[in-house]
Amino acid sequence: MAINSQRISLIEGARARRMALPRYLRIDGSRYLLGLVLILSLMSLIVLVQTGVVATKGYALAGLEAEKVTLLRERSLLQERQARAQSLDRIRRRAEQLGMQPVTADQVRYVDLMIKPANVPLAPELSGATMEERQP
Repeated sequence: MAINSQRISLIEGARARRMALPRYLRIDGSRYLLGLVLILSLMSLIVLVQTGVVATKGYALAGLEAEKVTLLRERSLLQERQARAQSLDRIRRRAEQLGMQPVTADQVRYVDLMIKPANVPLAPELSGATMEERQP
């Protein structure tokens, strides 16, 4: 009977490789140090990115605050212009420029209107009538 020795050697080779695998996975001192350096580098990179984001947002916030100050100043100037435009002296001068003149006492006419209230009967409760007077 013939034995396939090549097949047995393949199985033994796989078994030997499997037994040697934990040797590759064992971590010695230099690999611990390398892992620690890698973790610290990643943490430093994260902190650096966060600092950059905060600085960028800080500059944007400072720009918005400067724009707010500018707009508030412009608003106060516009309110001042509006107050000047609504002053009575300015309105009087503008009316004179348009050819208008103040009213004199002899130009004023008063009309007295004598309006009589309509004859609307009051509600019995408001007229002060008693129950006997209200019945027909």
